[in-house]
Order: sequence, then structure tokens, then C-alpha cells
Amino acid sequence: MASNNNMAVTSKFALPVSSEDNMDVLAIIYRFFKKVSIVGAVYLVGYMQWSVAWLIGPVILSVMRDQWRKENEYRRNLAKAAAVSSEKDVVLARLDDLPAWVFFPDIERAEWLNRILLQVWPNVNHYARSLLKDSIEPAVAESLANYKLNGFKFERMILGTIAPRVGGVKVYDKNLSRDEIIMDVDLFYAGDCDISFVLQRIRGGIKDLQIHGMVRVVMKPLITKMPLVGGLQVFFLNNPRIDFNLVGAADVLDIPGFSDILRRCIVEQVARIMVLPNKLPIKLSDEIPTVDLRMPEPEGVLRIHLVEAQNLMKKDVSMLGKGKSDPYAIITVGAQQWKTKHIDNDVNPRWNFWCEARIMQTLGQSLEIELFDKDEGNDDDKLGRR
Repeated sequence: MASNNNMAVTSKFALPVSSEDNMDVLAIIYRFFKKVSIVGAVYLVGYMQWSVAWLIGPVILSVMRDQWRKENEYRRNLAKAAAVSSEKDVVLARLDDLPAWVFFPDIERAEWLNRILLQVWPNVNHYARSLLKDSIEPAVAESLANYKLNGFKFERMILGTIAPRVGGVKVYDKNLSRDEIIMDVDLFYAGDCDISFVLQRIRGGIKDLQIHGMVRVVMKPLITKMPLVGGLQVFFLNNPRIDFNLVGAADVLDIPGFSDILRRCIVEQVARIMVLPNKLPIKLSDEIPTVDLRMPEPEGVLRIHLVEAQNLMKKDVSMLGKGKSDPYAIITVGAQQWKTKHIDNDVNPRWNFWCEARIMQTLGQSLEIELFDKDEGNDDDKLGRR
């Protein structure tokens, strides 16, 4: 028995290694040069007597970039899955992020509207491409030129087959004039678009584009002839949330600093077109002048007085540890925005800042205040939002 056991053990270890366990020659070469480059970098830092920060800094930035991209990719994939699923599946799978109609009894489901959007989406594709080319492209190019980034141009614009989804619809029946209908649409787009562009002679692309915001549709004035509505005003109440993924050669630029600049420029141009007080007019009757739809009279003026902030975070780092911050505030009402001066080394700043905002809609429009720490030569750190 013992000899049989020994034979069994010997035969077990004498089995030949299968071909699947052999490493590929290219993989071995890649690992070899990777080890050589790491050892060479360490040797070069020591030989040139450079600071160790030259070695640690790029490693930390690379790790932070990978983590940031993983979080963004997970969020985009989650949103895309919700966009192609039925509303029932979304409710069952994401109980912590239910549609607006679940929480607010005056917001109604709109699956019927989602079916209509899916049917007309191929036709909307043509209009959206012309809008991107004629309006968004020159405006984004001009805005990026302020950051010394020139030559922006769209090359290919395909919005894909996944249509936007409506999470809920609310129709107002109070505090309205008799010749208008106001409807709020919770709009969400997470499609399979394929958009390519050129920037600084670098060819790149945008995929996984996502837009989420509350769209208001105002039907006015109501008339006695067909189609009974003189025109439509379509606009976002506040700046929509926009996210995307850079691909191609521009992937190397998909870092928090650069992608934030590009995203900010795109949001600014969308705001110029259809974020209050800017509106996208659609004329339905020849009896209604276009100017009445594009530039209606404001309902009022909101005077804002930003006095001070207290106990802000200390973002600046000094030799002795955490220093103070150099805070400033950005006030946003729709597409209207104001920026205060920054105050050096103060976590209890007092601005005493005044501004006035035109109010086009008293229903649903909000005031937003963001606080930042001014950093010369770097991206400003966010201190808070209200």
C-alpha cells in the first residue's frame, strides 16, 4: 500500500505542464521591459539626485486618475442600464433612486411618452446633429479658445438608437394665466452616441454621453384656431447635469482638470441656448410673432445679497500642516451667474456682495451658491454648495 501511495504521489508531480499554462512570449517581453523601466526610473532618480517626489508624484496621479475613471465608468454604465430597461425593472433594481412620480403625487408616469420618443428618435437625430454643428460647435470652440485650446471641431455625430427617457411629468393647474399651459418633464438621456472631434490637432471622441435635467415646456398663447397653441417654449429650469467619456487619442486628456474644462464649456453653451432666461422657441402659428416666444417679459427681479460664510474647510497646505483657504462664491440662477472676489487666508469670509437676477419663471427655478478655494495655477477646490 505504501509503495502504491508513493507511486501515486510521484505520478502526480510528474504530470507535464499543459500548453495553456505557458506564458506568451510577448507577455514575457512586456513584463521584462516593464521591470527594466521601473528599475531604470529609480536608478535615474538616485543618479540625478532628484527629489523622490518626481517618482512618487506620477504614481499617485496615475492611481487617482484610474480610480476617478472607474467611478465615472460605473456611474455611466449604471445610467445606461437604466436607460434601456423598462420602468418596472428600474424600480425593482434601484429602490434607492426611484423616479420622481414615486415620491411626488402630482408627478405622473409617462411610459406612453417614452414610447413616442422611441418612435420619433431617428428623426430627432437629424435635428440634433444640425443643432450640434451649427450652434454648439462654434460656441464651444470660442469658449475653449479662452483656455488656449484651439481648433475644436465636430467630425462625426451619431446619437445612437437609445432614446431619452422621461421619469415623470407634472402639469400645473394653479398660479397660471388663462392663455398658457406649463408642463415639467424629468428628462434623462444615457445613450449609445458616437461623437468624434478634433482639438489642438488631437482626434478624440465622446461616448456614453449623459444628460439629466428638468425640462419645462410652456404652451402659449392659446388661440382659437388650429393647432390651438400659438407656440412652445422649451428650456431647462437649471443647468442640466452632463457627463461623458473621452475616447481615442483624447483619452490621455481624460483627467479631472481637462475633462472638467470641456464639460464646463459644453454646459455653458447648452445654457446659452435653453437654460433660463434663454429659451428654445418653437413657432406653431403664423399669427404669433417669434419675438414673443424668444424674448418674453420677465416676471420679476430677484435681488441677492451674499453677506458672509463661516467655518469653511481649510484647503491650503503649509509647512506646518493645514493652512486656511482663499474662498470665493459663485451664484447661479439658471444661466445667469455671478462671481465674488476671493478673500485670502480666511475661513470666515465676508463678501457683502450684491447682484440682481431676472426671474422668468416663478415656478421651479432655484438659486444655487457654490464656494471654492482659489488656487493659483491649479484647479480650485470646492468648499461647499447651497
